[in-house]
Amino acid sequence: MNSFFQNYNTGKRILLHLCFWFLVLGMQFISYQRIDIHHSWILFLKDVFSLLTIFYVTAYVIIPRWFIPGKFLLCMLWLLFIYAWWSFLSYFGALLTLKYLTPDIRLSSYLEIVQSNGIFGAFRLSSLSDYLLDFIFLVALPLTVKIVQAFMSVKNSKTKLELKNAALELNNVQLELAFLKYQINPHFLLNTLYSIYVLVSDRDERGGESMMRLSSIMVYLLHESNQPKVDISREFQLLKDYVELEKLRYSETVQINLNLAADDENCMMVPLIFFPFVENAFKHGPRLSSSAGWISIAIKVKDHKVHLNVSNAYRELSKPENYIGGLGIENVRKRLELHYPHHHILEIKSNEGVFTVNLVVTLLPEEKP
Repeated sequence: MNSFFQNYNTGKRILLHLCFWFLVLGMQFISYQRIDIHHSWILFLKDVFSLLTIFYVTAYVIIPRWFIPGKFLLCMLWLLFIYAWWSFLSYFGALLTLKYLTPDIRLSSYLEIVQSNGIFGAFRLSSLSDYLLDFIFLVALPLTVKIVQAFMSVKNSKTKLELKNAALELNNVQLELAFLKYQINPHFLLNTLYSIYVLVSDRDERGGESMMRLSSIMVYLLHESNQPKVDISREFQLLKDYVELEKLRYSETVQINLNLAADDENCMMVPLIFFPFVENAFKHGPRLSSSAGWISIAIKVKDHKVHLNVSNAYRELSKPENYIGGLGIENVRKRLELHYPHHHILEIKSNEGVFTVNLVVTLLPEEKP
């Protein structure tokens, strides 16, 4: 059955419709045979013609153009029209049967009532309930099946579209994450390598240590951060290595405070959430500060919540025309929305020469220690 609908095509659609109408019209035919086996065929053909026209116009015109878009007033008018259409056909079917055939007493008495009510008998209050019951009995099953199928089709289409959009969004974020990994400030790499070179030339023990820190950063960015979740201790180590290498560049000219604490460093988190904020502080803080530069970085993990505060001195400078910046921060915003929707608070503000980032992330159940 599943394979039948997975490869659904025009031929299978026709076969399915034929089977459906065989069942529906077969029940209708049997009900007329019970009334009069020889003289009810005109009424049966009337029902076949009226039901098929009502169903296919409703299914392929009214439902997609009016019902699904929510044009319910037009749908009510259409319902009134098909009721009138069926009642007129019923009236003329009764006339033809009485004129050209000789139905038995039970069928004949029913047809005479229809004839006496006239062409507008279906709209008279005295006979409205009888006509409505016959009409509902005729059209309820086919139209209900089609309406349910239409709703399921629309729902499936929306679901597929949402999944497609989600996949595109995820792919976009993944591409941006890959870009983020490779967009470490080139000045940082150049200056760090030069600082390491100087240390090694002076046979300073810090040269080998700094080389190991840089190697650790590159290994993490190129390989370990490909995992969907990493130990927060590994993120902490990345920040420690990065800050220590930045200290080589700024020596004692910039006051740098780093405070990392976690009640359990084995808890898991999406990688590279903190790094862009820290890198941004070093990129803009010391270089642009008009007074003594300083940077403060504090991250605390407690009670399944991560609290980050990064602040630095800064100086407002006019940006060149067509300047594009803040891509790393914007990338983090998107990743937070993707991985921690409704579970994070991000505040970025600048006031009186101080640029501050505050982030609170509530770890999801699978990330809790």
